[in-house]
Amino acid sequence: MATRLKYSIQKEESPAAGKSGLGADDRSAIQRFDDILTAGLSGHATEIHLEPYGLQTRVRFRIGATLADQEPVDGRLHNTLVNRIKVLANLDIAKRGTSQKGYFRVELDEAGFEVSCIIAPTSNGDKAMLKISYRTAFGFGLEQLGMYPQTLQALNHVLERPNGLLLVAGPPGSGRTTTCYSIMRQLNSPDRLVTTVENEIKYQIPGVVQGKPEPRHAYTFLDALRAAVDQEPDVLMVGDLTDSEVARIAISAAFGKRIVVARMNAAAGATAFLQLMDMGLPGFLVSSGVIGVLSQRLLRRLCETCREPYTPAESVTRELGLSPHPPDLRFFRPRGCPACGNTGFVGQVACFELFTPNERVQERLVARGSAREINEAAAGSFTPLKFDGLARVAQGLTTLEELLARL
Repeated sequence: MATRLKYSIQKEESPAAGKSGLGADDRSAIQRFDDILTAGLSGHATEIHLEPYGLQTRVRFRIGATLADQEPVDGRLHNTLVNRIKVLANLDIAKRGTSQKGYFRVELDEAGFEVSCIIAPTSNGDKAMLKISYRTAFGFGLEQLGMYPQTLQALNHVLERPNGLLLVAGPPGSGRTTTCYSIMRQLNSPDRLVTTVENEIKYQIPGVVQGKPEPRHAYTFLDALRAAVDQEPDVLMVGDLTDSEVARIAISAAFGKRIVVARMNAAAGATAFLQLMDMGLPGFLVSSGVIGVLSQRLLRRLCETCREPYTPAESVTRELGLSPHPPDLRFFRPRGCPACGNTGFVGQVACFELFTPNERVQERLVARGSAREINEAAAGSFTPLKFDGLARVAQGLTTLEELLARL
């Protein structure tokens, strides 16, 4: 079968070069890899995992937050599969038993992708993980993310501020990058310089300068961030607040005449503030520099074809602070049908919380108050993530159990 893939790699040699001299098993493994990659790209997977288990190689795609098994591969082809990846990513084929990282670019039907590769040793051989970044132009506006009108209106009000740091918080796989890109897209205009610094550029945003580290040239994330700030952008996106130095640069930049948007691995608003202070930033700086924390989660969306009403267990309703049988609420659960591949779910739905510090919250931050004290100071000024998620449950979009698992 003719491949629809076009590779672009670091070596001058074509990935197809030398195929004529390969054995039948090698050619079969290369074709199998191309088929797996084509299926992953076509299915909008963000990760592809090739895991050796002796007689078989397990193949899994991550789509959204969920890993799903694909058709396994004959284990005898595994080493050739991994070597194919090493050739594409310009890695050392002879090196085994140690971790290696690289990347390659590929096109499928004229759509561009960058694939980061991580090879890691296991007791059964090298495991390969491919992380896929879609190089097509990003096209989501904020209004397409599914925020309720009052949250979207409040966020737009925050983005109208002349300066400050907006944190986009949540665990990995919660949709933070999509939200950050949507914000960049909204703030981009011909009279503004909009810049991002990211470890991996998942999408191209037309009109936005997107920078990233280049480890091969000893150009680190901090180097890229400092260079971006030196260019005095009007809007700056920081891919991740991973340490105290990155956090210090980000909040210092936010005191200039610019909006800074940064991803953060934090549960929600109060936690994000405290994590910044744990990184060594003083409370007065956090209280005056951070203009909001947008927290979010991605929940699996129920299949509308087969979802069915049910009464959830009292332990679940109790843990979410609901009465055992809430009046005027109808709950649904997954069943499974051909339309959803018998999973009961199709796609995802997001829930959000926008925490903007008022004067009482700022006082608590300066005093280094606890998360409970910060939340009490903000009581009534925002809709907690849990309640935004419960509204999605009440609409029949997802389940109580799914919400509880993601909070």
